[in-house]
Parts: sequence; C-alpha cells; structure tokens
Amino acid sequence: MKTATRLPWWKRIAVYRRAVQLLVFAGLLALPITARYAHYLSARSLDKTIDSWRGTLPGALMGLSDKALRLGIPDGEGGVATRRPRKKLLARARAFYGSAWSARLFGVSMTDLLAGVESAAASRTMRLVLVTGLAIPLIATALLGRVFCGWICPMGILSALARKTRELLVFLELKPFDLKVDPRAKYFVLAAGALVVLATGLPLLHHIYPPALFGREAHAWVAAVFDRAESGRTGFFWVGLSSASLFLLALFLLETAAAPGLWCRSLCPGGALYSLVGRFRLLRVKRKAAGCVDCSICDELCPMGLFPMTDRIGMECDNCGICVDACPTHALSYILKPPEKRRAGKLASAVLSLLFLGASTVEAHHIMGIPHYSYDESYPQAPVLKLVETVGPWEFQLTGYPGNPTPGVRTELHAYAVATATKKAFEGDIELEVFEVLAFGAKKSIYGPDSGRRDKSLHKYFPTYATEGNYELVLSFMDEGIVSTLRFPMVVGEPGSPWTAVGLFAACLASFLVLIRAVRIKRRRALGAEAAA
Repeated sequence: MKTATRLPWWKRIAVYRRAVQLLVFAGLLALPITARYAHYLSARSLDKTIDSWRGTLPGALMGLSDKALRLGIPDGEGGVATRRPRKKLLARARAFYGSAWSARLFGVSMTDLLAGVESAAASRTMRLVLVTGLAIPLIATALLGRVFCGWICPMGILSALARKTRELLVFLELKPFDLKVDPRAKYFVLAAGALVVLATGLPLLHHIYPPALFGREAHAWVAAVFDRAESGRTGFFWVGLSSASLFLLALFLLETAAAPGLWCRSLCPGGALYSLVGRFRLLRVKRKAAGCVDCSICDELCPMGLFPMTDRIGMECDNCGICVDACPTHALSYILKPPEKRRAGKLASAVLSLLFLGASTVEAHHIMGIPHYSYDESYPQAPVLKLVETVGPWEFQLTGYPGNPTPGVRTELHAYAVATATKKAFEGDIELEVFEVLAFGAKKSIYGPDSGRRDKSLHKYFPTYATEGNYELVLSFMDEGIVSTLRFPMVVGEPGSPWTAVGLFAACLASFLVLIRAVRIKRRRALGAEAAA
C-alpha cells in the first residue's frame, strides 16, 4: 500500500473540520454562560458579581462574556457616556440561546432535524415556529448532505478520540476487536423510534442522541459552576455522572474496545435522517478515474465504511474530507453536481412530507426533548431556578426557591401551567414526586406523590433534599382523561468527587482491556493446543 502524501496543513480539510467541531464544543458552553450573563446584567448585579469572583473561574467566564458581547458596542446609556450599554447588551445576549439540539443564533432559530421530526410526531402537528426552525438545517442538508454529522455533531470529537485510544491499545499490544454492524441498522432505530413516538406521544430518541445529551450536560455543568459560586464555593468540583454522561462514556468505551465508529456509522437515528434528506445533495466527493492508482487508502480511512476508490459512496457520506486529504494522487475532490430531475422531484416530495409529518389537528400529550434551563432575569436577589416545558397545549413552569438548594433545608417549588393559545391557567391537580437518582440510573422516591397546596391556579410543594446528589422532579397531571408526565433534573450540593469519576472511568477502561487481553491469550492457547494435537 502506498503512503499518502501529506498536504500542507492549511490545505487539509481536517484542520478546518476540527476547528468547526471545537467551536461547536465551545458554543455548547458559551450559550448557557451567556444566558447567565444576561441574568446578572438584567438584575443590575454584573459588576458586583465580577468583582466578587475576581481570580476565579466563574469571574473569568463572566468577564470574558462581557468583553465578547461588548465588541463593537460603544459605552453610553441614559445620558452617561461611561455607562455600560445595558439594553444593547441584553438584546445581543438574548440573541444566543440553546444547544446543538435546538438553538437561537443571531436571533435565528434552528432545530435539529431529529428534534423537529420527534416533536411533530409526538404532537401530530407541525407548528410554524418548528417549520422556520427546520428551514436552515433542511436547506443545508439538501445542498451539502450529511455535513451536520461530519462537521458539527459533538459525537465526532468523541469518536475521533476513541480511534486515537484504539491506536494506543495497539501500541500496547492490546489489539481491540473490530466488530462490524450493518449501517442500515440506524434506519431501523429511526423508524422504530418514530413509530413509538407517533403511537404514544412520548419522545424517546433524544435520550440516546448525542447532540441532545451533550447540550444537556453543558447546561448542567455551567449551572453548577455559577450556583456554587453564588454560595461562595469557587474551587474545583464534580457534579456527578448523570445517565447522559454514562451513556456517552459507554459509547466511547464500546468504540474504543470493540467497534470503531459504531454509533455514527450504524446506530444513530439522527444520522439516518440526515442521510435520507441529503441523499440528492449538490456537494459530493468525486473521483477522477485517470488519477486514481487503486491504492485503497481512502477506503481504509473512511469512517463511514464507504468505498471512494470504486465510487461507492452514496448518501451515507458526511463530506468529512478524510479521503480527499489522504489521496496520494489527489484524485478525490469535492464537486457541485445538481441532482437529476427525477431525483430532484423525489427530494422535494421527501422534504414536503417531512415538513407536514402527521399534520393533524389532534394534540397529543408529550414530553419535549430537553428542559430549558434559565434563571429569572428580572429577579434582583438570589437566583430562582425556573424550568419551562411544553406538553400538548399547555406550557408548564416549575420555579424553585432557592435556585441552589441546600441539603437538609426545606425548599419551595411552585408549579403553574397555562394554555399556550388562550393563556388560560390549568385548573386541575398537579402531583409532584421527587426521586433521588442513584448509581447507573436507579431511582429512589424521597418526596410525594403530593398534590401540593393550592393558591388559586398556583401549586406549591415543600420538598427537602436530605443529601447532596442528583434528583429528578416528576410532575403528573390529567387532561382529557390522559395522564401526562414531565421530568426535570435537579442537582443539590456537590454530589460525587473528581476521584469517583476518574476511578469509575479507569475501572471501566481497565475491565475492557483485561477482557480483551484474556480473550486473546485464550485464543492463542486454544490454537496452540490444536496445533499440538
């Protein structure tokens, strides 16, 4: 096999792809940090906050946010030339919100295609706000193909790290397995998940979809950073391993030890959806047959398991550019190729079908993907935790006092629901049950079910969190004879420690390594016994 000639770094596609992926990672943290900045700015406590946290991570994050958001905005407000331009900064900060699952950037809403399909299937309707949020991702995918997977999805960095770890294992003479799973399996995952959502009105796929999980973990980490700082704790901390973290860790270990690229290539429902929408993309990798020397380097390096050397690429390609960079004769390159007329008609039909999926007047009760975390921007004292969720025609708001509970101290929770169309308050009963989330997702009820104390349409509850830990708040209510449930995460104190996480990771990795080594030794022993016989 010939060795690929390396291009100068500025000509390699991988450099720019990694830069975009790292920017996405930074954005996952920057968005919730910006939301907290807007809270302190709105409460007129930003300067005091930055001064009191000087020399700490929270203070540095707030100071950096202030400098970044003030770029291009001159000082001056209310007739005072040196005053911070508060209104302009608030408007700019509020133009950035969300995560890789659903975000608002520069005031433009964008929603992951899987999030849109899951929401539409669960509610059996397609709202205008969802159509506008899907417009840019749909157009980008139709033109560029599965680029979200190759360039934006946070899972790309995790899979790349798993491949590097596999190389380390090989160096240590601990050759990992190389299991293959049919790439068509992800279409089964997508179809099965969509059917369950459509039948039950309960979204499920976001529980296993990395963009949603990374976004949730980023919000939880940022919230923990500032919650601790508000109570005077600014040192190193660990918020504990949630079920999302454990799932991502399991994927990393599985791809490291047994099946490289397993998730993106064979199991990801989002990847299946992006492949279908981008089947007739304009941008694609093209081989110049005259320049190809049949070295198969591109086939060996393709993370999707495709075969560029023989033009067998298809809709699975995420335009990552690895094969283009690796080709020693530069026979591979990107081209713009319009789809055939018949294929273009199919594409238009597919897009329209996606937009109007389940366009029925029936409203199903459902749980939207990931709760939105925010702090009451107009509250000038200690922050109040506010979690907002939409279920069918109702918007629920769960407010916690205080925003960062102290173990052993009674807290107060307020639940309030209003119809999104009529603004009429929900008059039925709302039950609250609080669960402590134990190791590996196990749960223990520590409060309720409790219907709470009614104050007109406001429901009040008074749980006490006995210990530091990860908790789940579960609200249940009945509407039109159907029981619906909302689940909100809650972190109390500082559960776990950094050594717990490091120890768990090291133990899992060591177990995989020992198992692989034991299998290899037994295999050699068996082969030796057969040869001797």
